[in-house]
Amino acid sequence: MTKPKYRIVAEMLRNDILAGAYTQGKRLPGDHELVKQTGYSRHTIRQAINLLEYENLVYRVRGSGTYLRNAVRHAATRNIAVVTTYIGEYIFPEILKGIEQTLTRNGYVSMLYATYNRVENERKILTELLTKPIDGIIVEGTKTALPNPNIDLYLQLQNQGIPLVFINGYYPDLERILYVVSDDRTGGQIACKHLIDKGCRTIAGIFKSDDIQGHRRYAGYAAAMLDNELTVHDELVFWYTTENRTELLAAALKKLAACEGVVCYNDEVALYIAKAVHAKKIRPLAIASFDHSTYASLSPEPVFSLDSPKADIGRHAGEKMMELLQHRRSESAVLPWKLIETENGD
Repeated sequence: MTKPKYRIVAEMLRNDILAGAYTQGKRLPGDHELVKQTGYSRHTIRQAINLLEYENLVYRVRGSGTYLRNAVRHAATRNIAVVTTYIGEYIFPEILKGIEQTLTRNGYVSMLYATYNRVENERKILTELLTKPIDGIIVEGTKTALPNPNIDLYLQLQNQGIPLVFINGYYPDLERILYVVSDDRTGGQIACKHLIDKGCRTIAGIFKSDDIQGHRRYAGYAAAMLDNELTVHDELVFWYTTENRTELLAAALKKLAACEGVVCYNDEVALYIAKAVHAKKIRPLAIASFDHSTYASLSPEPVFSLDSPKADIGRHAGEKMMELLQHRRSESAVLPWKLIETENGD
């Protein structure tokens, strides 16, 4: 069979790399230059570069070009760093269990780190990992809705040929990143539609502003409201950060008294609101939330909570890492939320 054109170009570049035509960090010819050199189309050139990127021979820098990775790789250590915002709290034990089971089954050991959703902690951890003998990193980004000051360290890790797999969110400034996330936009739609089906018309939303999941859940909430010809009131949409959650929720309670329902970013927020409702601080309202965690089961009021694919996120992340380490083609995964038939608190 005739070899595909992009493989011909990839083989040519690969031979040049192995022959020493490029040194570590040296920029390869650009697309236009390669089109002139080879006579092939730009699409073919990009396919060839994609293949070399999957082989961890090159990496791309947005707006700059394609560069040769570090040609010298350490011997396999069977160690995978796992960096999450938290470890022993909330839904993270199940996510980590899914990762660990997959890595262990394939003969790898996980090294756990927690950033506590602070960029300075993330930087310390990434700086340490640049000196560690590891084969890959599974990471939950820190404050993924904000510009991240640690992109330079992620680029250094990529330059060293260290595979990265993101969970729950990712940084758009990093190109061709593999990720495993929940379908948060659809989840927001489902949660809000549930309240609408219960007869709610004035529905508030409480979302996290510094993580991309909060933005996507809000997008789903807003879409459900508009699809049902309901108004999204700015004064009834509340945004909090990791640092100001308690203060924001306390301020939000006063305005929730005018609502019939509320979509909460997660079960921690839902439990706070439910306790306030139970204490008669505001009138009873329907509550929808995310994660179907222990927090929802502790609620003194009914909470409709979508079940997070927690273990599946971990399992998929581990499988993606194995595919990268074995130089197999891999694609990002967006996992659906699971619907629970009964409401917690009933």
